[in-house]
Amino acid sequence: MSVPSWSVVGSVSPTFTDNALFSRDNRKSDGYYEPDISVRLDGYLTNDLSYRLYARAQYDAFATEKDGNAAIARLGGRLTENWNGWRFSAIYENRYDFDGVYRDLAFISHDVMGSVARDFQVDNVTLSPLLLLTYRFSDLAEARRWRFDAVLGIEVKLDPKWSIVSAPLFEAYWFTDGLNRGRQDQLYSADIGVRYSFASNLSLTTSVLYEVRTSNVALRNYRDLRVGPRLDFAF
Repeated sequence: MSVPSWSVVGSVSPTFTDNALFSRDNRKSDGYYEPDISVRLDGYLTNDLSYRLYARAQYDAFATEKDGNAAIARLGGRLTENWNGWRFSAIYENRYDFDGVYRDLAFISHDVMGSVARDFQVDNVTLSPLLLLTYRFSDLAEARRWRFDAVLGIEVKLDPKWSIVSAPLFEAYWFTDGLNRGRQDQLYSADIGVRYSFASNLSLTTSVLYEVRTSNVALRNYRDLRVGPRLDFAF
């Protein structure tokens, strides 16, 4: 067993959106500020089995549409087995969702997740597919649901500093309880960005993202365009 290591990882992203409240009919443009910070403890149980314990804080603070403000706090753990280049993970998160920026606690959840991922290198292109399945247990019945994620991370290295990046995403939700019982949502997003790496642990990415949600509850449909820079760091 190796000696574990601590790190602080995060991002800061001022962003413009043309649908601050994720509304079908009442679209409002606004800018928001989103810090996302994690403290991690990483180590290995065997050569191929790693673990991570973490605490993570994230919030959205809007300039004008304060009803869109929200915050999340998480405590979690992850086990990852590496097998022939594939990464198989089991993850648990204790999650706290807040209305406003850590103002009122909305609900508490326990997320149980399983994922499989791998990186493929082709010349200067890195492809990073990820599949993730989650079930959420929650003290709020309407928040209980299954979720499936399929993400394809793409990075095209132009030179040691500059890259073109994208992460097209599909998410599917099946809600199981409360007023949301039977609700099914699908979320599609596509983005394109340019990343500049100041160092191996510090980069700036400017991107454009377009997102669409469809649902069998018509009021939940929306579309959203987001533009902005994001500073990523790890120490």
